[in-house]
Amino acid sequence: MTQTEPFDPRAFHAQFEIAMIVACSKNGVIGRDGDLPWHLPEDLRHFMRSTKGCPVIMGRKTFDSLDKPLPNRLNIVISRSMPDPGHEGVQIARDLDSALEQARQATAGGLDRPIWIAGGGTIYTQAMDRADLIVRTLIDLEVDGDARFPEIDHSEWALRRSEPHTADDRHASPFCFEWWERA
Repeated sequence: MTQTEPFDPRAFHAQFEIAMIVACSKNGVIGRDGDLPWHLPEDLRHFMRSTKGCPVIMGRKTFDSLDKPLPNRLNIVISRSMPDPGHEGVQIARDLDSALEQARQATAGGLDRPIWIAGGGTIYTQAMDRADLIVRTLIDLEVDGDARFPEIDHSEWALRRSEPHTADDRHASPFCFEWWERA
């Protein structure tokens, strides 16, 4: 796909069953102390537009870092000990296999595709062999952190599209949206 062709991310994403969506620094950091070590409003908008209407699988720590469940999507939280949070649109799964099965049942019931994996580091590592798309925001900085995204193996993944963004008054660092497809 050339960069000059019109690009509809939602239509492109719908071709895939399981996709990971992540923002990470050049050194692979995705989080520090349960929070993002940056503030990029355009990346947050990108995440919300991409995942809207789709099932989103995340670990308990990622879910806990949210102010509230992600609206307009099924939130599936992987946890062996978390009780039912009592929120509409939130389900608990004990492992990634169970979470994927719950998401598949939901997409059969009319939710959009793909099934999104939204972190954290352990969940991304478990899902790396199952995903067929990675939508990564690569932030042009190196930071310290305690959660990381696994390295992308270039023999297994091909970069299909990238959209660079410069720093501005709302974004302290340059960043690039990237779409990696399983080779």
